[in-house]
Amino acid sequence: MPSPGSRAHAVERMSESSITERAPSERTRASLDLLYAISRELTAQLDLRELLQRVLQLTLENVGAASGSILVLDEDGDVAEGALAYGGRVHNHTADQLADTFERGLAGWVVENRKSALVKNTNEDERWLRRPSLEAETAARSAISVPLLARHRVVGALTLVHPTAGRLTEDDLALLTVIADQAGIAVENARLFMAEQERRRFASTLQEIARIISSALEPELVFPQVLEQLERLIEYDSASIFVVEGDSLRLVAARGFEDNEAIIGLSLPLTQEMLASRMLESGELMLVDDVQTESAWLRTDALPEGGRIRSWIGAPLVVRERVMGLLNVDSHHPGTYGPRDVEVVGAFATHAATAISNAQLFAESQQQLDATVSLAETARVVTASLELGEVLQRILLQTIRALSVESASLALIDEETGDLIFKVAIGEGAEALIGYRLPRGEGIAGWVAEHGEVQVVPNVKEDARFHDNVDKEIGFDTRVLACVPIRVQRETIGVLEAINPKRGEFTPESVELLKGIAGLAGTAISHAQLFAETQAARQRYAGLFEDNVDPILLTDLTGEISDANNRAEAFLGYERSELLGQAVLGLHAPVDSEEPLVDLEQLNPGQSASYEAHASHQSGQRLPVEVHVKRIDIEKQPFLQWILRDISERLALDELRTDLTSMIFHDLRSPLGNVISSLEVLQASLPKDDETVQSVLAIAIRSSRRTSRLVESLLDLGQLETGQAVLHKSAASIGALIADAVEEVHPVAEAKGHMLQFELDPALEPIEVDGEMIRRVVINLLENAIKYTPVGGQIHVSAAVEEAALRVSVRDTGPGIRPEDRQRVFNKFARVQEEGRPKGLGLGLAFCRLAIEAHEGRIWVESDEGGGSTFSFNLPR
Repeated sequence: MPSPGSRAHAVERMSESSITERAPSERTRASLDLLYAISRELTAQLDLRELLQRVLQLTLENVGAASGSILVLDEDGDVAEGALAYGGRVHNHTADQLADTFERGLAGWVVENRKSALVKNTNEDERWLRRPSLEAETAARSAISVPLLARHRVVGALTLVHPTAGRLTEDDLALLTVIADQAGIAVENARLFMAEQERRRFASTLQEIARIISSALEPELVFPQVLEQLERLIEYDSASIFVVEGDSLRLVAARGFEDNEAIIGLSLPLTQEMLASRMLESGELMLVDDVQTESAWLRTDALPEGGRIRSWIGAPLVVRERVMGLLNVDSHHPGTYGPRDVEVVGAFATHAATAISNAQLFAESQQQLDATVSLAETARVVTASLELGEVLQRILLQTIRALSVESASLALIDEETGDLIFKVAIGEGAEALIGYRLPRGEGIAGWVAEHGEVQVVPNVKEDARFHDNVDKEIGFDTRVLACVPIRVQRETIGVLEAINPKRGEFTPESVELLKGIAGLAGTAISHAQLFAETQAARQRYAGLFEDNVDPILLTDLTGEISDANNRAEAFLGYERSELLGQAVLGLHAPVDSEEPLVDLEQLNPGQSASYEAHASHQSGQRLPVEVHVKRIDIEKQPFLQWILRDISERLALDELRTDLTSMIFHDLRSPLGNVISSLEVLQASLPKDDETVQSVLAIAIRSSRRTSRLVESLLDLGQLETGQAVLHKSAASIGALIADAVEEVHPVAEAKGHMLQFELDPALEPIEVDGEMIRRVVINLLENAIKYTPVGGQIHVSAAVEEAALRVSVRDTGPGIRPEDRQRVFNKFARVQEEGRPKGLGLGLAFCRLAIEAHEGRIWVESDEGGGSTFSFNLPR
């Protein structure tokens, strides 16, 4: 992001010719306000689409432009995301709408040339894309387009258009340049964040597959899990795994078909014309946008679903360079999948192939023991450093030791040219080899880098790919060579060579060991590069710390302030020098306690705690804040990060909502009581033999009473939450209260076909409670059970005497509650968000909890997912 000095310099260059026609000081202030607003948006937003739309809207409003666009490019240089505005506001769109402008218009020129462009008259500039079919396109206008730069590359372009020619000036160009500089880095950060989230999800799924595979040696147990986990990352209509058996393919796992189990074991003939045969022969992944247009697509009555498959990915299951089967992913729509999906399927195919090889490897495990020990030692040595040069050197030292060879070298691919550059080498003439460039595809090493395949050459003089010019330059005689690719996430980043084994040849075990070392090398190199990126991220964190919209304080574990950001100074009214050394606990006090709510020295790294408090301004004003304290380690030193989030507006809104709710339900109570009384009088006055009328009135009375209970519960909720509820306690029979509650809900339960049962302990005695409140608690629990229990279920109510309390339980045969939701269901407005579950306000159980706690009792739920739930509460005797 540009420094504040560079942004200020850009703003100062604005002259009186600005299209806003404001006074210079007003324009400068407006521009600074705009830059500040955009800076806040950029630092607070990681959703790329919302970020782009907001930045474009703010820029349009300030500059006075009528239309414009902001587009973002993906790694391949295609339009991936953007925002489009016309008529003075941002509209919904797709990235495709901006593709034409990018490919043939001004934005494309700006990206290609990495230069900003100011167009005084669009009719006189050949870079401007004109569409004569649109009347607005033929009028002369003025336009500005600037590139979005991040990490020395163009990630997009920002374009504004004014309906009048000559109205956009150099001042506007300067302002847009500053905005683009900030937006470019924010776009890259948002994209990196999204990529990291996707990478973590992908890694987690692969880790789960690896765990499943490692727990079993039978592929038949693993294959269904591979397909199930694959669905987490790729949407498909069906998927299957086949294994090669002679001249046929046998189906061993299927998902998404009409009858998966019925087709397991299906055998299909393997002919040369089949798409699968071509893929198995090449050993490479295959993507077909629409297989129904391919004559080689297998059509058979044995698998009728094949006629509905359109888009298809096929991945070979390769074990020790031998294709053992294939993984299929199918969609009923053409063109569904892309290169990223192919990469994911390839990764899962690797795991599926591993399931096949596990059984083979188990029998050979003893032979691989030495190689495993060597790899473990290599991993220990290589991962002991995060400095890239040292990591590469250690990889070669372990290669020389483990394979007992005369020489070894490691080359990495130059991302810009594709050439192989030898980074490290050990052996005769090694120093001359370091820095040597080998064009990709040339020599054996270049071939391996290009094809990503292992090559073992027992006599290099007989291999046409071998060039002896390297040997001549460094004075070395290469006789036998093994070269393996170094990969990171299936992408080849370099090669590892072992030359002239002292035993005369490379055995299969030694080649496998070399491949293992290359695998470790890829991981170690990736970690070293990630470490370097992390260091850069730390620098970015420092910038985010200073510019954060929330006050942030850093302290040691005792709470003594060691640093504060700009917002903390403004919020608390202290200079930074005045804050340093103060006790953070002296600057705020928890709302509900005089003591700190967290033991600072007991927080573990990464652990956090939150609570509400009042911060003390230097003027003495108390500021409501939400405190988030987190333990972080900086350069192996423990620190506490304190975020003091201003919640004054939120508290005001909460208070307003509470007042409005109370007012509404107070106004409902009286007319609702009149409705119930009227219905009861009407029921008593009408003939008893008219069953239809009496039934309708009974439903109306029950519904009105239920609404009345809801109103009372809401009113009680407010009083119970604030501790202002008045309990009207008297001796009451819990059995009578339960019977009354069962009678109240019985018609509803009967309508759903539920069986209501209750069991009362003969030793029950009257207890001092607010009878009406406890009756409503039991009714709420029963209605909750009736609502969530499928038709024809059973609901059991019981009451029993315990040592010092009386326990009441309501058990149902519903779907149960997940462990993570069992405590949350008692919170106000909390609901279990699951498809197919009934909807509600989330108030009934909250009232139950507060009512029981007001009686100094406890309420809880016990549940097995799919096995029903039991809600229980106890009351002191």
